[in-house]
Amino acid sequence: MKVGSIGVDIPDTYVDGSRQRLVESLRRAQDLGFQLAELSIPSLNVIFNGELIARRVDDIRQTIAPFDLRYSVHAPGRTNLAFGSDRDIEYQVLESCVRFTSAIGGRVLVYHSGLQALDAARTGAGSLPSEDELARGAEREAAALKKLAKVAADLNVIIGMENGDPHLWEYTVLKREGLGADALVKFHARMRTAALVAQVEAVDHPNVAITLDLAHLHLATHALGEDYLEAISLAAPWVRHVHINDNFGKLDAGVDYEGYRLPYGEADLHLPVGWGALPFAEAFGRLGDYEGDVVLEIKERYRDHLGEALENARGILGGGGRA
Repeated sequence: MKVGSIGVDIPDTYVDGSRQRLVESLRRAQDLGFQLAELSIPSLNVIFNGELIARRVDDIRQTIAPFDLRYSVHAPGRTNLAFGSDRDIEYQVLESCVRFTSAIGGRVLVYHSGLQALDAARTGAGSLPSEDELARGAEREAAALKKLAKVAADLNVIIGMENGDPHLWEYTVLKREGLGADALVKFHARMRTAALVAQVEAVDHPNVAITLDLAHLHLATHALGEDYLEAISLAAPWVRHVHINDNFGKLDAGVDYEGYRLPYGEADLHLPVGWGALPFAEAFGRLGDYEGDVVLEIKERYRDHLGEALENARGILGGGGRA
């Protein structure tokens, strides 16, 4: 492995449009020794109704300029090129994200793969898609990414599709529809790295790759009864960006409050590296010739321990990364 930098995410729930909190977060990241920060589009107020607002981009550029940091960018988690209700705006938003990433000198844009088709059934806006509709959704995403890949290539940006993790509400929706737990992977295919590999191969462009979230995958493989390390090996040739944090591989119990989840070890906890049960050394061993950055995604309640998380990550990587 050749890790460029160990970076840290800048939580959108903390920044929430505030330049002061953005500056505070970036200063702390730099002071701790990180060399990369991952900015989240929802926190920055730069895209309005699909349109990238130039003066707001300039404002962000000026805000981040004083820091000796590189940047990656995370698109809105809801953006979905496969099953979004308005295909035009889904594409516009993601293209604006690509353009923003380039404008601040970022190299990677993280996009949650759209292969999750349960939101409409959850909200009551629609029903579960048929087999044919699921296939057409995957095709729509691949076609949109093929088109967007040309834009990304011109702007020197890599779009990294991120894998997903399971949630209790998804099983609840399936049960309501008369389906068993084994149906989840059909409607939330992005839990499997094989589905992301298939999408990347369908797009067939070097500027569309995989962002591998090792914590999401830990939860997903536990829920599906699949081999965690084999799933990493399958994705490895297409991985260009990595997210890490820790958890115990346990499905949530429908409780959102982190203070209740932690004592039971449930859900996507976003713990500092080394606090949970992920086999990081073995996981990174399966990534083979990976070249790219590793980004720590740590929830706000654990941000006092970012320094520890960074040191643990350095130890796991054997000193790899210029963090």
